[in-house]
Amino acid sequence: MGSSPSFYPDLKILPITDIRLQEYVQKRRAGTLAEIMKKEGILRHPPIVTQSLSGMYIQLDGANRITAISVLGYSHCLVQEIDYSDPHQVHLTSWSHLTVVSKEQFLHVLRGMSCVTVREHKTFSHRLLLRPDTLCVAVFAGDGAVEVRCKTSFADFVSEMGKIVAIYEDKPVERVFSESPWTPESISVRFKRHPELNVFIAFPTFSPQQVMTLVDRGALLPAGLTRHVVYRRKLNVNMPLEYLAIPSVIEANKKLQKFLQKRSIRLYEEPVMYFE
Repeated sequence: MGSSPSFYPDLKILPITDIRLQEYVQKRRAGTLAEIMKKEGILRHPPIVTQSLSGMYIQLDGANRITAISVLGYSHCLVQEIDYSDPHQVHLTSWSHLTVVSKEQFLHVLRGMSCVTVREHKTFSHRLLLRPDTLCVAVFAGDGAVEVRCKTSFADFVSEMGKIVAIYEDKPVERVFSESPWTPESISVRFKRHPELNVFIAFPTFSPQQVMTLVDRGALLPAGLTRHVVYRRKLNVNMPLEYLAIPSVIEANKKLQKFLQKRSIRLYEEPVMYFE
């Protein structure tokens, strides 16, 4: 960027062709985001990326936003770059899903998957997720838990996990998270908050190395599983989309930094709870 000052060096505009996705895109959601962005004319929250050894950037959060930008015809995207190897910058956990599907349908699909074994339990234990071959543990409201395991290669393991998510991909899904290991009591609270949903599905947590390995192999994780907690994440940047139409990435980044210099910011050092 030459001698132009960089006030927020982790915020930059990149060619979309330089970004590789690590998770599947939810096409319907990406289409809705594209409509909202077109109407507002801005990109509110930059997707999160990290740079790999090859020089490519890997998307960690914001696959739908990147796709929406592409759908609108832009070849560049605003991102926030973090160092995946630095635990002070990012912490990787996993989302659990709260959704609705009949237990009979769920078990029927599972029993049709060749490498999967299913075991039913009277109650949930988070320790089941510590087994290296556990795909997920599903808890049905008032009807026990289902442990799903699969012994296969890592890429195929993730592919089988995607088949499980596909069972309810067209249903309402609440992504939920707990700082402490899930318990039957904490899961019950979630069901009480969402009485219209009947199944809670917990997934194992991947490591950054596993995510990078999957991307290198051309595999994709199911949407909404990886949860990246980014220190000092940049939100509400509200950058005009017209910046993404500037042909030169260098010039686009110069204009971006001038835009950021004029923005006022508020830094929250403490964890917060934001009611929506």
